[in-house]
Amino acid sequence: MRTGKISENILSRSVIKPIKHKNREFIITGASLGSDASVTACKEVISQASAGLMFGNDVSWFDSEMFQFDIKRAFYNAMNNVAAECGNPYAITVNLVLPKKTQEQDIKNLMRYLSGLCQSEGIEIAGGDTEVTNNVLAPIVNITAIGTYLPDEFGNGKKMAQEDMDIVMAGEIALSGTAALVLLKYDELRKRFSEGYLNLALQTVESMSSVRASILACEYGVRIMHDLSRGGIYGGLWELSEKTGLGVIAELDRILVRQETIEMCENYGLNPYKMLSNGAVLMVTKDGEGLKEYLNENHVKSHIIGKLKNNNDKALIKNDEKRYIEAPRGDEIYRVC
Repeated sequence: MRTGKISENILSRSVIKPIKHKNREFIITGASLGSDASVTACKEVISQASAGLMFGNDVSWFDSEMFQFDIKRAFYNAMNNVAAECGNPYAITVNLVLPKKTQEQDIKNLMRYLSGLCQSEGIEIAGGDTEVTNNVLAPIVNITAIGTYLPDEFGNGKKMAQEDMDIVMAGEIALSGTAALVLLKYDELRKRFSEGYLNLALQTVESMSSVRASILACEYGVRIMHDLSRGGIYGGLWELSEKTGLGVIAELDRILVRQETIEMCENYGLNPYKMLSNGAVLMVTKDGEGLKEYLNENHVKSHIIGKLKNNNDKALIKNDEKRYIEAPRGDEIYRVC
C-alpha cells in the first residue's frame, strides 16, 4: 500500500463496511465517510489523530523540530476535528508507543511539549497510556480529543444539506503542508529561497487551529463542517460531498493559498490543493454572505468558494472550465518524505 492515509475505496470497503454493530442509543454518529468526529448521546464529541507516522526515522526524533511539528499537527488535527462536529474541546488523552532506546528525559520533554500545547488552548491531559517496545523504530503519539457538543439538538448533515447551500472556507489551504515541506527540505530550498522567506513559510505553524472558526460558525447556526487537516482542499471537498450526500462545485480562484506555498510546491512538482491544511475548515450554510461577514468581523479569514448540488459531481471551476476531483489518495507531502 501507499504511505499515508488509505484511499477512500479501501477505507469504505475494508474499514467502514466490516463495522456491523451500531448502537445509536449511545453513539449518534460513528465511523463514516466524511465524518470528522463521533458524537455521543451524552453530548460528547471524540476524535483521534497520530504523530510519528508521517516522516522517516532517520532523525534524532526527541530533539527534532520535525517531531515537535508532527505532534503539534496531530494535536490540532484532533482538536479541529472535534470543533468541525460542533464540539468545544476540553481535554485530550495521550497514548505513547516508544522505541526501546527511549530515555526517561525524552518522555519528560515530550510530555512538557504536549502540556504546553494544552495549556495554550486551556485544555487538560485527562489520561492515556505509555508503552516501550522493540516493534517501533520511532515514537508514535496517539492523541484523542474530547469536547462538548454545543447545539441543543444533533444536526444530521445528510438530512440538513440542500442544493445551492453555500460552501464557505475559513482559513488558508496548505499552511501546515508548507511548514512540513520547509522542515523536510530546508537545505535544498535554501539554495533557491532566502532564509527570511523560508522562515516566513515556517510561521504558518502558528495557524494550525480552526477551533475558534468552527465554534464561531456553530454559534452562527452552521451544523455542517469539514476539517481540512489531512488531504487538502481536494480531499476535503470530496469528503464533504460524502458527508452531505450531495455534489459539490467550487471555484478554484476563490480558494486562499499563499504565494510561498505555490512557489515551494512548484519546486517539487506538488499540488498545493492536496497538501496538509491544518487551520482551514469548510462550512455549509444557506447564508454564505452573512457567515463570511460574521467570521471576517471576528478576524477569521473566509470566502464563499462554492455550492452543494443535487448530483454526485465533485467539481472545480477555473477559467470557466469544469474539472472533476478524483477520490483522495493521500496527502502530497508523502511524495517528498
